[in-house]
Amino acid sequence: MKKKGFTLIELLVVISIIAMLLAILMPALSKVKKIAQRVVCATNLKGLGTAQTVYSQDYEDAYAVQGKRGKHTWDWATDQFQNLNKNWSEDGTITIGASLYLLVREADVSPKSFICPSGDESEYDGTNTSDKDIVELWDFGNEDLAPDSGYPYQHVSYAYQMPYALEGGESSHTADGTKNASFAVMADKNPYLDPKITNIGNPTAQTWTDTVAGLVPYWLTNSQYSESDWRVKAANSYSHGRDGQNVVFADGHASFEKTSDVGVQNDGIYLPRGGAGDEEEQIRRGFFGALSGAPVHAPTQQWYDGGGSDSFLVNDDVHSADAHP
Repeated sequence: MKKKGFTLIELLVVISIIAMLLAILMPALSKVKKIAQRVVCATNLKGLGTAQTVYSQDYEDAYAVQGKRGKHTWDWATDQFQNLNKNWSEDGTITIGASLYLLVREADVSPKSFICPSGDESEYDGTNTSDKDIVELWDFGNEDLAPDSGYPYQHVSYAYQMPYALEGGESSHTADGTKNASFAVMADKNPYLDPKITNIGNPTAQTWTDTVAGLVPYWLTNSQYSESDWRVKAANSYSHGRDGQNVVFADGHASFEKTSDVGVQNDGIYLPRGGAGDEEEQIRRGFFGALSGAPVHAPTQQWYDGGGSDSFLVNDDVHSADAHP
């Protein structure tokens, strides 16, 4: 007897059922993937926090800070990054990544630990033209090797407590082992210094996904602003869909925070405080004007030290590289 196969209608029904199941399952799978990426990112940051503690044990509680105060200017690349005998007492330029690179050199941290799986950065492979070992270099690459090996900012997914002095800034701002347990040391990339956000200005409900402005005082009862979700998210890192950011604190713990005002006394971690204000709004919101220029890698606004409790997490940025073709 001839074996009966599926009819066209039956095949269409099966395909429709499979399509429906995929439509139902895909959002769930996507959510699981996002959560898994957050966990990996948090693990990375916790490991970097531990590495800072290990590093500080050899340097009298000081966390990793490269360069010489008054001699080096924060810029898009660290000059002579592959010079084994580099003289740090000479004037020069330096990246935020150069300070973090000390953890590669001295705390046995892999460059892979600086990569968030949700970002578009890539692990630095140690490429250099002098055949140096990766622990003999001073940064995650250099302009002489770009774009083949990438600029330093393309190999670090995280922001770090500002290691260099701003105009009016003092050394009390650098992170170290004496900070308050709730002091933010590192986190996902600063949204104001992220190449994926191209328009720095005042966002609207329609454009908050690709623009950012200072955190509005949504916590104030009499605020002229509503507590709209997009207003809060506008000040979050881009790395995890603006839903929040992983943050590692001075006591070593890392957590996913849904807003960026999570430092000491609800300090906003991505902006410095302007002036000498110590009100709640000033502490939470910070001073956006310090980062409103282009290129935005060298803020000059005087930084109120807040007793050394003001977190200001920064990272190297594409804008500065664009300014040096």
